[in-house]
Amino acid sequence: MPEKKVLRTLIIEDDPFFVAVMEDYSHKMVDIELELHHTVTLEDSLDYLDKHRDVEIIILDYLLLDKLTGLVVLQHIRAKGIKVPVIVVTGRGDEEIAVLMMKAGASDYRIKGHLTPELIEESIKDALVQQERFHGVIEKERQFILKDMAIKSSLNGVCIMNPQGVISYLNPSFVDMWEYPSDQEIIGKRFQDFFSPPERIDEILVYLQTKKSWMGELVARKKDGTLFYLQALFSLINYTFEGEETPQVMTSFIDVTKSKDNEKKREALYRGIMEVFAMRAEEVGNIETAGHIHRIAAYTRFIAEKLRECENYKGYIDEKYINDISYASMLHDVGKWRTPNEILLKPSQLTRSEREIIEKHPKLGAEMLMPLLKDKGSNQYLKLVESVVLYHHEKWDGTGYPEQLKGEEIPLSARIVALADVYDALTSDRSYRKALSHEEAYRIMEKDKLSYDPRIWQIFENNQSEFCRIRDAKIE
Repeated sequence: MPEKKVLRTLIIEDDPFFVAVMEDYSHKMVDIELELHHTVTLEDSLDYLDKHRDVEIIILDYLLLDKLTGLVVLQHIRAKGIKVPVIVVTGRGDEEIAVLMMKAGASDYRIKGHLTPELIEESIKDALVQQERFHGVIEKERQFILKDMAIKSSLNGVCIMNPQGVISYLNPSFVDMWEYPSDQEIIGKRFQDFFSPPERIDEILVYLQTKKSWMGELVARKKDGTLFYLQALFSLINYTFEGEETPQVMTSFIDVTKSKDNEKKREALYRGIMEVFAMRAEEVGNIETAGHIHRIAAYTRFIAEKLRECENYKGYIDEKYINDISYASMLHDVGKWRTPNEILLKPSQLTRSEREIIEKHPKLGAEMLMPLLKDKGSNQYLKLVESVVLYHHEKWDGTGYPEQLKGEEIPLSARIVALADVYDALTSDRSYRKALSHEEAYRIMEKDKLSYDPRIWQIFENNQSEFCRIRDAKIE
């Protein structure tokens, strides 16, 4: 039997199961074997391709994490002048997407559910034949064609600028999004001036000096001054011109204004429903007051605001996150609605079996909210509600419940609410004791400080007067 041809292959895929499937298919192919290397993010993929110029095939999932699509990844690969054949795979068939991917320079488009070793081998062979034919075009022209295919035909807005933000290229979709009559009114201008605030773009360009890509939401300004929302992806690329590499920044955009407006309306409704839900749960359970709910929200907000000042969280915690987690914290104990009052209000120590019943309330809470949580998708507020309700009794050292998560395994939102909840529980009246003073509560928590995220504990320790102020505000 002739020896198989081994191809160095990059698979860009967020599902490890499909990677395992491809490894199995590789062994079953007749003439080809794939030496698979796996990445998930755009930054890791571009970095790998920069360092490994001998990659011969790219297998690209169409729908990746964090709203990233294979079309955007392919645009950035082609914009860097990387001419490796790309085979796109997806979980569901869509003729429009297939056409877009092929126009952008993909060699083939396959549906995961229909894929077999024979089909993927056929796609790879065809892609390699196409590439050989393409080699007849001189190098500079070939790279230009690939970039032009990927960028000009894109439905996303695409812009290329120098590292200072001076625009050198726009595709037609970009011009349409900003509602300018032609690209001549934009080319040569500062990219920053088309956004609100302009300083946000300066921050991203500085970020790109050490990182290769940035992804997030931005607010842009149209020609008539109207503001609109964009999902944006920036990546640092190198253009080769007359033998010299010139660093450029490539950006691509999706207009998310309509979905953003709908999400805001839906979120306001969810918040209203859930605040009533939380208040009603406390009222029926007779376990806390409205003051408890609002104090937890106030402690949570304060901790999140302080965390935002830490370098590690500057790009993660924004004003929306702070508002969202404040509202989400109000639902932390909603599962106690389904816990018997005779246990919740017991004036003496709980038995082991009663303690086990109490410890079911995080999962009960998540079950109660499931009609709303099941549609959370990428909605940050609903994700925070779920993590707070489920995990606010987990501990940093792994001794909490319900899943004994440890350290960074615990969602940040739950780690924040965990400390807020313990402090308010200790400094509030309970059925079995009167409220403790701040000093008494601090001594108890200090003995158990390994239960808390060290950064959150530090915030508590350094800002005790603020916790006292919130406690004494008698919020009702």
